[in-house]
Amino acid sequence: MDLAVIICPLVAFLLYYDTLQAGFVYDDKRAILENADVTVASESSTMSALMVHDFWGTPLNASESHGSYRPLVTLSFRWTAHLVGVNHAYWYHWTNVLLHCVITAAVTIIAGGASTLFLQENQNKNELRHGNYVTGLLFAAHPIHCEAVAGLVGRADLLCTFFVLAGLVNYGRRASLTMTLLLTCAAFFSKEYGIMLTPICLLYDVVLVIHGHPRQSKRNNRMLFKRAILVLWSVALVAYRFWISGFQTPQFAKADNPTAASSSWTTRTLTFLYLPVFHFGLLLYPRWLSFDWSMDAIQPVTCINDIRNMATLIFYAILVTVVRKTVEQQSHNKTQKILVALAILITTIPFLPATNVFAYVGFVAAERILYLPSVGFCLLVGIGVQKLLVQQSNRTIICFSLLIVLLASGRRTIQRNNNWIDEEHLYRSGIEINPPKAYGNLGVVLQESGRLTEAEWNFKKALSYRPNMADVHHNLGNLYQQQGRYEESLQAYNLAILHRPQLAAAYSQKAKVLYKLKRWAEAERTLLACTQLTGHLQKDPNAHQSAKVSATILMADLLSQNASRVNEAEDWLLRARNLAPRNPLVYFQLGEFLSARKRHDEAAEVYIQAVQIEPDSIAWTVAAAHALHDASRNVEAEVYFRRAVALVPMDISHRINLGAVLHVQGKFHEAEQVYLKALHLSPNHPLTTANLRRLRNSWNTSHHSRSNNQSFT
Repeated sequence: MDLAVIICPLVAFLLYYDTLQAGFVYDDKRAILENADVTVASESSTMSALMVHDFWGTPLNASESHGSYRPLVTLSFRWTAHLVGVNHAYWYHWTNVLLHCVITAAVTIIAGGASTLFLQENQNKNELRHGNYVTGLLFAAHPIHCEAVAGLVGRADLLCTFFVLAGLVNYGRRASLTMTLLLTCAAFFSKEYGIMLTPICLLYDVVLVIHGHPRQSKRNNRMLFKRAILVLWSVALVAYRFWISGFQTPQFAKADNPTAASSSWTTRTLTFLYLPVFHFGLLLYPRWLSFDWSMDAIQPVTCINDIRNMATLIFYAILVTVVRKTVEQQSHNKTQKILVALAILITTIPFLPATNVFAYVGFVAAERILYLPSVGFCLLVGIGVQKLLVQQSNRTIICFSLLIVLLASGRRTIQRNNNWIDEEHLYRSGIEINPPKAYGNLGVVLQESGRLTEAEWNFKKALSYRPNMADVHHNLGNLYQQQGRYEESLQAYNLAILHRPQLAAAYSQKAKVLYKLKRWAEAERTLLACTQLTGHLQKDPNAHQSAKVSATILMADLLSQNASRVNEAEDWLLRARNLAPRNPLVYFQLGEFLSARKRHDEAAEVYIQAVQIEPDSIAWTVAAAHALHDASRNVEAEVYFRRAVALVPMDISHRINLGAVLHVQGKFHEAEQVYLKALHLSPNHPLTTANLRRLRNSWNTSHHSRSNNQSFT
């Protein structure tokens, strides 16, 4: 076995080892912790649902869907959650790091045995003897990979790359058409650009034909039939993708891809031509990296005089020249030219969907999408270094320069991985590149950690760069509300609504402030407006729906304050249940409403439904037990009080309640044992002592007595 296949993955593991201590950051929370398809928190999250939901757990045919389709990635998250629990980020990161190591090994093998793997020329097996080390080490250490490996949602790019490389090798060796079809499907179901495996394979065959490679002498109807099957299979996969999304393309907010929203054809054309140049620049010199490149992180190219157009012209001129030289029909170095062409195909073809050529995408630039193209880039570097080492006499300078590049890349990777350890480090690292987004997100993190003064400063700093950021106005309003600065919070919520009229969370929070200020009429109007909002073009459909449910519950609470509108209040609670039939909090609120009106039987049934949705919730369990007792259904109440004791064994209040309901049923001996256990946990507890004394008095008076004066907590 080539030693490079061991060394390169080991270097990759050492460089990314620190990321095992990272948590859930940025999009990880939404894709994993808040995704019912991962947590299996609802009946809708069945295995079949994965095939029709987007990456965030929203049905693909819903208007609010983001459109990202990665069922295999979601399934991998789900398996991890099932095996080790949802909240253990450590094991999710282990999977990402191991995948990167496996892919590094695969890239090293491809670099070292490219001729054997793709051309079946054993005499050239060691053609890249040194190039495989260069390729493998550069791929292991390249900083552009940090987002894909350290960020858990980057698993989509890792899996897609793995399946594309496996499919490419399988096709190159003509091993199995069925396996190629399966690997194409797996790559596509990992991330959309996995479908580009097909054009890579077919264009590679074109290169072989141009160079008259001997393998193409067997070109017959059977070979053409296999290629046709591969094309039809890929078309079928794309058609299926459009079918499950209702034949509609996703729509994105203007801030996600401002150029796409530009009315100027010149701006769109020049900018979209420049963006591949920018991405290639990240491969060449990954000094400036960011968790997000949206908004104005990259200024659009608006005119011909922009100096960046010169870089665009040079880039495409070099690309055309290299491609022309590669496909020239010359006998000299045909094998090397074919391998260079293969590397160029791997670099360019998977990147095409990100160029906005086929459809507008929801980002300006993204480092993670370069994970697969970087395979081709590293192969090109390896081939180039190998050629230099063969042709140049002074190899020391070349090797020293290469060592400097690899060490610098490794150092930058370690530095960048430290940024991905937690959200505060990540957002601070992005201030230089995307200040409004970084300051806004950092403010949220600081607010959650109780550093309110710093959070307020960061929110205002974000707005100084981009005053129309509705989310930041909303978050600032929440901070003001938390501090009791209600008038300022109302102003912030109004600005949030002004800049994004569909932001349900801003309406809901504004209504809460108005409710606290006893401005009932304004609160009711705001809540009514919130409940009438649509979910169109929402970044987070779940948060939008949750805000509407909260507004509906608050409307019910507001109306219930007026005795003449109690029936309306109940109707609003029932509406909330229809909006969120799997939200236990809705059932709890409805149960509270019914209990307050002495409708204990109905309340008990509602609480029981809440427990069925979330069996491990102590709050719902205790509420159900009390409602059952109030409804004189003590046998059932006993069951739920016992469940409460099992859920929180050290809380004596549940034991006191259990003892009381046992006493009511005449189960004196069992009740006594429960009270004695409570006293063992908390000696001389006054309520337990009083209940035990009453129990023994009742027991001594008569075996048939039923005492109803036991105290519940």
